[in-house]
Amino acid sequence: MKLTYTVNPYLPATQQRHLVYVLVEAEPGDEGPAVTMLNLGLVVDASRSMSIPILTEAQFRNLAAQGMAQQKTVDGVQVWQFEVPRGFHIDASSNMDFTKQALRIGAERLRPGDRFSLVAFAQDALLMVGNTPGTEARSLLEAIDRFDQIDLGDETYMARGMQMGYKQTMPGVAPNTVSRMIVLTDGYTKEEHDCYTWARQAKADGIVVSTMGLGLDFHEDLLISLADVSGGHAYFIEDPAEIPGAFQQELAAAQSVTWRDLSLTLEMPSEVILRRVHRVRPAIAALPANAAQIALGDLEAAGAAVLLELVVPPRPAGTYRLARVVMHARSTGQGSAAEALEQQDIIARYTEKASEAKQTDAHLISVIQAVSAYKLQAQAMEDTRIGNVEGATRKLRLAGERLIEMGQQDLGQTMLQEAESIEKEGQMSAEGTKKLRYGTRKLR
Repeated sequence: MKLTYTVNPYLPATQQRHLVYVLVEAEPGDEGPAVTMLNLGLVVDASRSMSIPILTEAQFRNLAAQGMAQQKTVDGVQVWQFEVPRGFHIDASSNMDFTKQALRIGAERLRPGDRFSLVAFAQDALLMVGNTPGTEARSLLEAIDRFDQIDLGDETYMARGMQMGYKQTMPGVAPNTVSRMIVLTDGYTKEEHDCYTWARQAKADGIVVSTMGLGLDFHEDLLISLADVSGGHAYFIEDPAEIPGAFQQELAAAQSVTWRDLSLTLEMPSEVILRRVHRVRPAIAALPANAAQIALGDLEAAGAAVLLELVVPPRPAGTYRLARVVMHARSTGQGSAAEALEQQDIIARYTEKASEAKQTDAHLISVIQAVSAYKLQAQAMEDTRIGNVEGATRKLRLAGERLIEMGQQDLGQTMLQEAESIEKEGQMSAEGTKKLRYGTRKLR
C-alpha cells in the first residue's frame, strides 16, 4: 500500500488561525489482490413492477390507439393504466430481463473457489439458491430462469430479502474471502428501519452491502445510506440496459480488494482542530470528524482518499508538523487483527512572502471544488425539505456554475434546472434529485 498526502505549498505567517485542507490518499501496492475467494450474496427485487415491459414511444402510441392504455386519476395524480388482453405479446424488455442478463454475467465470472447465493423478495422473501460453491454456477443459471414463475405478493419488504440474504452469505464469511451482498430494487419499500438493522449487522460480520436503484421510483436516501453504513457502493441505474454493466463493475471492484477495513488515525497537537472529514474516493460522503478512527472500507483497485479540514494556529515563518496520519487495515489472507501499515507526517510551511502564500496545488483545488459542490447540493436539499426556497435555489445555482467551470456540463445544467424547478414548484423533480445525489458523489 502507498500512502500520500497533499497540502497547499505554503500558509501565510499571520496572527490568524487558518483553515487547511489535506488530501490523504491510499493506493494499492504492487502485491496485487490477495483475495482467493468471493462470497457473493444476491438479493433481487422480484415485485411485479420489475416485469413491466419498458415501452418505446411508438409502442405506447400503438397500445393507446387500440384502447389498451388509458389515463386515469389515482390519488389525485394523472397516470396511465394498461389493460392488455390475455395472450397479447409486447416485444419489449423489462427491468427483470436486464437483471437476469446481469445475473448470467455474474455466473460466468464465478471462480471455483467463490461462493454465491440468490434471494428474491417482494412482500415475501424466497431462497432461490442457498450458499453454494462457484463450481455449481449452473444452479444460479437454472434459478434465473425461474424468476418468471414466482409470485411474492404485491408489496415490497426489502428488509426481508436482506435478512435472508445475510443468513445465506454468513456461511461463506472467512478471513481469505471478500463478502458482498448486492441489493437491487426498482421501488420504495416498507419497514425501512429494518433495512438499516440488517446493513449494520452485515457490516459487523464482515459483509459489505452495495445497492442498485433502478428507475425513478425508489428511495435514494435509503439505498445510499445502506451502502455508506456498510462500506459498499451505491448505483443509480436510470436505464435498465445499464444493469449488466453495474454488476460487472461491482464484481470487478470486489475481486480487486487488497486490504480489508481501512481506517485512518490522526495524531494532532492540541492546538490543531479537525473540523470536517469527507471521503472523496471511491465516492464522496461526509464522515464523522469526532471518531477515534476514520473508517474507509476495503481498499479496491480504485484506491481510497479523504479530505481533511484542519483549523491550525498562527505560526512564524518556518516548517511545522500539523498532524500524523496512520493507516490501519486487515490483510485479506490472515486473521481479523488490524495492523498499522503506513504513516505520514503532514508538514506545513509558513511564509511571510505574499507570492508564496498564494501558490496552490491544482489537484487539491479540484478535490475541494468537488466536495464543495457535493456539500452545496446536500444543503440545498435540506433547505428544500424545510421550505427555504431562496436558500435552496441560491445554493444549487452556485453549485451548478462551479460544476460547469469544472467541465461537468451535464451535472451543472441539471443543478440549474432543478433550481428553476424549486422556484416554480417548491420542490425538485424525482429524476433531478437522483441525478444530483448520485452524480455529486461520483465527482472526480
